[in-house]
Amino acid sequence: MKSHKRITFILALVLVISLLAACTPAPKETPVQEAPAAEEVTAEEPAEAEEAAPAATEEEAAPPMSFVMVTDQSGLGDQAFNDATWEGFTALNEEYGVEIKVVETSEQAQYVPNLSTLAEQGEDLIVGVGFLLKDAMDEVAPQYPDIHFALIDNFVDHPNVACIQFKENEGAFLMGAIAAYMSETGKVGFVGGMETDVVKKFEMGYRAGVMTVNPDVEVLVSYAGSFADPAKGKELALAQYQEGADVVFQVAGFTGTGVIDAAVEVDKMVIGVDRDQNYLAPDNVISSMMKGLKAGVYDVGTMVINGTFKGGSYKYGIAEGGIDYAPSTSKNVPADILAKIDELKQMVIDGEVAPPATPDELDAFTPPAFE
Repeated sequence: MKSHKRITFILALVLVISLLAACTPAPKETPVQEAPAAEEVTAEEPAEAEEAAPAATEEEAAPPMSFVMVTDQSGLGDQAFNDATWEGFTALNEEYGVEIKVVETSEQAQYVPNLSTLAEQGEDLIVGVGFLLKDAMDEVAPQYPDIHFALIDNFVDHPNVACIQFKENEGAFLMGAIAAYMSETGKVGFVGGMETDVVKKFEMGYRAGVMTVNPDVEVLVSYAGSFADPAKGKELALAQYQEGADVVFQVAGFTGTGVIDAAVEVDKMVIGVDRDQNYLAPDNVISSMMKGLKAGVYDVGTMVINGTFKGGSYKYGIAEGGIDYAPSTSKNVPADILAKIDELKQMVIDGEVAPPATPDELDAFTPPAFE
C-alpha cells in the first residue's frame, strides 16, 4: 500500500514539473554584434590584439607640412602679383600634398603680428609677398631661427630667410620695345602702383626698351600711390590715353586692373604684368611681362620639403627662366616684331645689353646697335 502511494506521488510530481516547464517563456536570442574595427581597439583589449595590429610608420604618423602665404595689401584676387604667387603654393599642394594657407593683410601694421603668430604656430614655411614686408621680416625672422621664411622682391640677411628676387628691368626692357614698335602716335605710357625701388626698376627698363627701338617716342609716367586702388589706376590711364598714348604698361598690382579697364573703355593697347593678363581683355592686352613668382615659391618650397633649405638671395632674370613675355603676346603682336623682341632677349642673355635698373643707370645707358 505504501509502495502504491509512493508511485502515485512520484507521478504527480513529474506532472507538476512538466506543467511548469511548459509555462516558462523561452529565452530571447542575444543579437550578434559586429566586431569593432581595428582602429577602435582600446587599451582594455587583450595584449594579443594590440600586438596583432601593425605599428604605424613614422611617415604615416607625421602630419603634412604646412605652408602659409602672407599677402601684400592687394590680397588674393589682384589678378597679378599675389595670384601669381599663390599658383606656386597650389603647385606644391598638388605635387607634394602640403597644406597651404593664406593670410591677407589690409594694412602694413599687421605684418609683424601676422608673421609672429604664424611662427608661433610652427608653420613649416612662411612667405611674405612683396617688398613692403622687409622691415617686418627683418624683425620677426631672427626671433624664430628654426622657422623657414621667404621674402619676395626684397632682401634681408638672415640664414632662415630665402629672398626671391627678380630682374624686372630685363622684362620691362622687352615691354618697352614692344610698346615702341606697336605705337602709332609716338607716345606710350607707364602707370606704377607705389614709387618704390622695385617699381622703378620696371620704369627704367621700360624707358630703355622704348629708347632702344625709337628714341623719339615719348614716355608718360604716373604713379597711383597704391597697389589696391583700381579707380585711381583707371583715372591715370585714361589721362595718358587722352594725352596721346596708345600703349600703356601697368605695374600696379590690383590698381592695374583699373588701367586695363581704361584700355577697354577707349579701345587702346595695354601691357600687363606678373602673369599673362590677356584673359582680362583679349583684344586690348597685347602682351604681359611674366615674372616667375610661381617658380620662385615652388623652388623654395621644394627645398623645405627636401630638407635642403638655405637662406640668401635667389635671383631670377631672363637667362634663369624667371622673366619673359607672355605666350599670348603672339596673338596681338606681329611675328616680325616678335622676332625683333627675341633678338633683344638673346642680347640680354648673352650680356650684350644690360637694361638699367635705376635712374642713374638709365642716364648712363647707351642703346645697343639694333635695327
